[in-house]
Amino acid sequence: MASQKRIERALNGPGLFEITLGALMGIVLGVVLGCLYLVLKPVEILTKPPATQASVAGDVYFLKGDVNATKSRQWTRKQQLLSAGGAAEVLFNEDELNAWVASATAKAPSDPSKVVVPESVNFRIRDGVMQVGIIGKFQALEMTHPFVIQARGKFAPGANGFEFIADELYIGSLPTHRFPGLPQWLIQRALAAQKLPEELTTMWLKLKLVAVEDSMLHVIVP
Repeated sequence: MASQKRIERALNGPGLFEITLGALMGIVLGVVLGCLYLVLKPVEILTKPPATQASVAGDVYFLKGDVNATKSRQWTRKQQLLSAGGAAEVLFNEDELNAWVASATAKAPSDPSKVVVPESVNFRIRDGVMQVGIIGKFQALEMTHPFVIQARGKFAPGANGFEFIADELYIGSLPTHRFPGLPQWLIQRALAAQKLPEELTTMWLKLKLVAVEDSMLHVIVP
C-alpha cells in the first residue's frame, strides 16, 4: 500500500495540502527574513533635520534630542522636587530629561552576556509628541551590530499609573506600528524586564498628571 501511494505521488505530484503548506511556509520565511533585514538595516543618526527630504524609499533616520548644559542645569533641582514626597508641579525640557537619564545610566554596569546591550537613551519633544530613542548594539558569537530603537507618542492613564502610548515604534528600520498591538506589547515587555528602583515605582503610581505639552513634559505630584 505504501509503495502504491509513492507511485501515485510520483505520477500525480504533491497534493493540494502539501502545496498550500509549502506556500505558507515560504511566505512566513519571507516575512521573517524581511523583518530581520529591516531590524539590522543601518539607521542614520542625526542631530538636526536633513537638509532635503529627498531620500531612498524606506530609509529611516534617528533625530536626536538636544543635550545643552545651560538648558539642563535645573534637572537635579526638579528631580529632587519629585522625590521629596510632597506636592509638586514640574516642567521638564528635553535637555533636562537627557541630562537626568545620562546620569542614571552612567552608573549602570554593563553585562557582556546580554545579546541586546543598550548604551544610551535620548529624549526629543516637539509639537506635543515625545520621542524616546535607545542606541546600543546586538552582540552574539563574538560579533556586534549597532541598533537604534525609537518610539514616538504620548502618555495616558493606565492600570499601573501613566503609560507611554507609542503611535510609532521602529526597531532599526522595521516599523512595528504596522502590526496592530505590537508596539505596546514590546514596551510592556521591555519595562517588565527592567529592575526599577522602588521609590521611582512608588512615585510614578502617585502622579496626578504626566503630559507632553508643546516642547515640555508636564508632571504633577498631588
